[in-house]
Amino acid sequence: MRKIDKKTQIKIFNIILIVIWMITVFMFSGQKGEDSGNTSGRFTELIIRVLTGKSVDTNDSTIQMIETIIRKLAHYTIYTIGGFLIMNYAYTIDKKIKKKILYSICFGGGYAITDELHQFFVPDRSARLFDVGIDTLGVITGVVIYLLLRKCVQIVINKNKAENV
Repeated sequence: MRKIDKKTQIKIFNIILIVIWMITVFMFSGQKGEDSGNTSGRFTELIIRVLTGKSVDTNDSTIQMIETIIRKLAHYTIYTIGGFLIMNYAYTIDKKIKKKILYSICFGGGYAITDELHQFFVPDRSARLFDVGIDTLGVITGVVIYLLLRKCVQIVINKNKAENV
């Protein structure tokens, strides 16, 4: 039996995280329109109840607008997580930062396209180019967050090295 080195283990772990993220997105996208609407409706009601202490009429146009915003924020957030995970993997396979960034954005944006195509075939759902844009913006945000955190960690490590010399 061949022993797997630590770098390969890290790559495999990162791939597993990305696959879990992709499956999660696929499952949400596979919800029928009514089920998806019910999920976001309950979440919207919960948020409003927590913030105001009052129950809401889900047929109210203001509530429906808030629900739409929450749905778009959910797209953005889940793809921000994906962008972060993809960029984390990209750091294990390439040396050039521009290639890592390009790879991550293309992979995440490409998955957003396939996600919307998948929704096209789900009852009462549709494929929207606007959602691909929101998703891709989320991926870019995840990449930027990853890069900023990586830079912060590097600063702390360099500071600790300088203090220990």
